[in-house]
Amino acid sequence: MDKVIVVFGRSGNHTSLRPISLGLADGFRKLGKKVAFCDCDDFDSINACFELFAAGKVAFGIGLDGCGMTWDIEGVGEINLYEKYDVPHVSVMLDLPYNKCATGMEKPCARHIVTLLDYSALDYMKYAYPDKAADAIFLPLAGMEYSADRSVFDAEEKPYDVVVSAGTWGMNWGEENLARQWHENGTGRYIANILDDAADYLECNADNVLPALKLALAARGMLGEDYLRKMLPYCWDLLLYIKSYRRIKAVELLVRNDLPVDVFGRGWERVAFADKLRLHGPVSYEESLHVAAQAKIIFQDQAEFNHGAHDRVFTGMLNGAVVVSEFSRYLADEFEEGRDLFLFDWQDGEKQVQVIKELLADESKRLATAVSAYGKADRRHRWQHRAERILEAVNVLYDIEV
Repeated sequence: MDKVIVVFGRSGNHTSLRPISLGLADGFRKLGKKVAFCDCDDFDSINACFELFAAGKVAFGIGLDGCGMTWDIEGVGEINLYEKYDVPHVSVMLDLPYNKCATGMEKPCARHIVTLLDYSALDYMKYAYPDKAADAIFLPLAGMEYSADRSVFDAEEKPYDVVVSAGTWGMNWGEENLARQWHENGTGRYIANILDDAADYLECNADNVLPALKLALAARGMLGEDYLRKMLPYCWDLLLYIKSYRRIKAVELLVRNDLPVDVFGRGWERVAFADKLRLHGPVSYEESLHVAAQAKIIFQDQAEFNHGAHDRVFTGMLNGAVVVSEFSRYLADEFEEGRDLFLFDWQDGEKQVQVIKELLADESKRLATAVSAYGKADRRHRWQHRAERILEAVNVLYDIEV
């Protein structure tokens, strides 16, 4: 009996949730797989998918973070779907596992694959979720194209020279500035000193929170694993600080170098240099894809995925834009710098962003870079490519072939 893949999706509190879920479902379909999309905002759709589980017709379930794993049923209480049915589930993570908004790792499921957006996240999983770390898989989010009905290099106007498509993030959580919150929330001074050293390192190096904490502890001779385990709860504090800090400092880098920038996202009207930006406010995910198709250059921080990748990289490439990104070891290995994309870091960024002026002045160089990047992203970084990796992982771990 042919079994189906159930893809769970919902609208939720972020505009990307439903489009990404639908893109994932479409990726499996393009590989010829049977897919049932469970719209978690629709009662009839939920019932239909529950019937598939009850009938033993599900190969595995998959959803963003913990979507689809637990259900709060009126009059019944919480139901853990994978305690009731012995079916694998894949949690496609939207951020690093120490982001407080990330869910799924803690959900009960005997056969559970968690995807990681960054290689360094596996270390965190080993300490925080050791029972889930063994089945984790590195798998960045895929890029998406604004329109599949035309070539991205057709006559679409590109009115935006340089685009930043992201909110200020930390400031959107109610923070009015980039203060290190551990000095204001009652954190003890010894812990705060360690966090300060980790933050100082992260301000100057394109690296991740956990490696920074390891370095801060090692400098104090605290080499045992228990020291790092004790510091895991503070990874969120560091993430909240450095992700906000870098995002704002990256855009400030453009402003200092008199580079034009159109900014799409929430919170930018509150930064000190807002009058130097072309502010467009937040847009839907679909609108952000159109913006990418209208951009000559996509400029971005790495959202603290400095050993992984943000989907904005691949989305920019698939929409014909040149990507200028904060350094990522994975991107440096996956693409050829100077041919497919351009990278900057926190030590030589002033010099490195000058390439944007060159690209805007040299149409042939910009177009050659965009074409080269598109080819690689088209061959490796669409949702059907991610779906293929997931099918391989499910087969290797659980001997399930769909």
